[in-house]
Amino acid sequence: MVRSLLLICVSLASAAFLSAQTPVKVTCPATIGQAKNPFDRISIYNGKQGGQEYELAPDDDKKVRGKVTQSWSLKDYRSMNIFLRCRYQGTEAVLAQDIPTNVQTCTFTFEIDRKGTITGGRNFACR
Repeated sequence: MVRSLLLICVSLASAAFLSAQTPVKVTCPATIGQAKNPFDRISIYNGKQGGQEYELAPDDDKKVRGKVTQSWSLKDYRSMNIFLRCRYQGTEAVLAQDIPTNVQTCTFTFEIDRKGTITGGRNFACR
């Protein structure tokens, strides 16, 4: 009985350790809704969703030949919760999710035309 209980505790501790070490993937679905509205962009915030929340500007913003890369370094904002909102074309609907504490950076890349309008190539990743 004691041996079985010990094995269960060790198994639970191992599972907890592995889940803490396994990075949680932060993504936005490619489309949303029945109309299949395509992914448009992200917004990153710290604070409490629907309460005191503050939108974070990218820490780095690079433009090279019509391609923009925006990056957020999240470690400096970890005194509060950090979350993102996935935004979609043609709808006011958004998807929100907390960004786990082990995620340190998020990057959003997209293509723009000469007028600054996003034309495609949207890609988003957090690590």
